[in-house]
Amino acid sequence: MNLDNAKRICARLSSEARVIDIGGGASPFARADCVIDAVAYDDRSLLDGGHPKEGERFCRESWVELDLCDRTPWPFLDNSFDFATCSHLLEDVRDPVWVCSEINRIAKAGYIEVPSRILEQSLGVEHPRYAGFYHHRWLITREGKTLCFRLKPHSIHSLRPAIVARVTPWQMINPDHAFPAFEWDGSFDYEEILEFDEDRVTAELVAFAEQCRSVSSLVVSGGAPPGEVVKKALYAIRLWLGHGA
Repeated sequence: MNLDNAKRICARLSSEARVIDIGGGASPFARADCVIDAVAYDDRSLLDGGHPKEGERFCRESWVELDLCDRTPWPFLDNSFDFATCSHLLEDVRDPVWVCSEINRIAKAGYIEVPSRILEQSLGVEHPRYAGFYHHRWLITREGKTLCFRLKPHSIHSLRPAIVARVTPWQMINPDHAFPAFEWDGSFDYEEILEFDEDRVTAELVAFAEQCRSVSSLVVSGGAPPGEVVKKALYAIRLWLGHGA
């Protein structure tokens, strides 16, 4: 979750506000009174080096471990929470439409953050041969007031005309274009964009890439964590030496 956005949200919420973090197990929002995720309480904060954040309001008893996508209503009444955060989850899960429906049901307002399509259609973000992150299932955009989900096809990794940018180990997608976020109040709209024709899927991917290549300052140097730089550099060296990945 963007740290500046997290600070702004914390400063605005009253101490009495009931807050839930949805899918935040690997890096939970400390202000949350409750967390719901498939990750167990004892395994939380994996993305934070395994170190719990200071000032966590949730506890073992308010940590709900379950499969968010099993189509069973989550164990909360309608409008149980004043605010819900959902950061870097929807691109991972198998049924984001169901997750969005439950977010709308249990919360009165909230914050959503996802990786951009620019990031997901760029090579070298995680690996020289992968577009975006290898494990992400969805390409997500906000079109008007609707959060739209398109299946991320396997072909994207080798479909060169659909690649927005190529990122070296020492570069990164400009943060201004990498992780869009929005807040909602009352409810938000969402839908899966279904397309079964391979040619139309390819045409849409290529058109999006062509449109985005003209964005200024798309790729920037520096700023990535040293560990990520080293990891990506090792991938690149192995490929250059002909050892695969």
